[in-house]
Amino acid sequence: MSTADALTCLAFSPDGQKIASGTARSGVTITDILSKNKHQLEMLADSHTHATAVAWSPDGEKIMSASPDHTIRSWNATSKHPVGPPFGRHKDLILTAGFLPDSSHAISLSRDGELLVWDTGSGVVTQQVTVSSAAQTIFVAALSMDTGLLVTSDTKEGIAWEIPKCARIAKIALPDIPLLHAAIIPHSRPKVVLAFGDRSFWIWDTSTGKHDDARFEGLDEDDIPFAMAASPDGKLLVLEIDGDVDHPTHFYDIKGHELTTSDMRCTHPFAFSPDGKLFAASSVPSDSKDGSCKLVIRSVEEARILTSHVQSRLLTKRTRFLVAAPLM
Repeated sequence: MSTADALTCLAFSPDGQKIASGTARSGVTITDILSKNKHQLEMLADSHTHATAVAWSPDGEKIMSASPDHTIRSWNATSKHPVGPPFGRHKDLILTAGFLPDSSHAISLSRDGELLVWDTGSGVVTQQVTVSSAAQTIFVAALSMDTGLLVTSDTKEGIAWEIPKCARIAKIALPDIPLLHAAIIPHSRPKVVLAFGDRSFWIWDTSTGKHDDARFEGLDEDDIPFAMAASPDGKLLVLEIDGDVDHPTHFYDIKGHELTTSDMRCTHPFAFSPDGKLFAASSVPSDSKDGSCKLVIRSVEEARILTSHVQSRLLTKRTRFLVAAPLM
């Protein structure tokens, strides 16, 4: 895998034993975390080898991936063969997609604000909603692990949608500062983390409409959040800083306190296992002799141990965050 074939998206299987990784040129690979065995999904066209989003069905039997040509394809996770024809009802870049709890239907959202619910076998659209209230452009979108909550934003407001009803359940007015990222805390739904361009973030409770203000500590004025993820229990936030070559990814608690200046170097995409025990990301290309991007998987348990030590200042700034070896 070359730098041109960087990792683009990650998704753990429901049981946390496998992970699907999408790339820019080689399609989607399924990796068994314990054995490290890899299997490639069968790509029938070059247009499907660039994966922009990937998701597992709740029953673990199917995988879907989105492509830049605005299509989505599903695969049998065991045989690795395609299931049904490509879904091609979107007219713009697909921002997020996922299976519904019945594993036979899916939800997908494109940049033009079109939210579709559809049958993954037949491709029949069962529901269609336009979620953008501004210039028909969605800038930020986040889908919960169980696909029960979708958060979207334009330039003026953030909106929470109940899925699969596609019904608005909350909205929040945004400041003049650009909203860059959103992450839903799976085990604390309906709480959502909203990260802004000035290194501040909100914890938005969609059930009350209220939010708490916080700020990522230790960042300079020119540090721009480039990617973000939240652990299932909401106790760990992962933030990548654009252009930070030496230390691209930082780890914080929910108050914005940096847990450690970890020696673990990684970049987006990020993913947590459903049980919150594992964290996955891409290696930094410059760390490899051939400039390749490798899948990196770490245990999160050590971060929880580090938290109390960091808060009591018993750890040095160069404490190693996690120690497991990257998957090759």
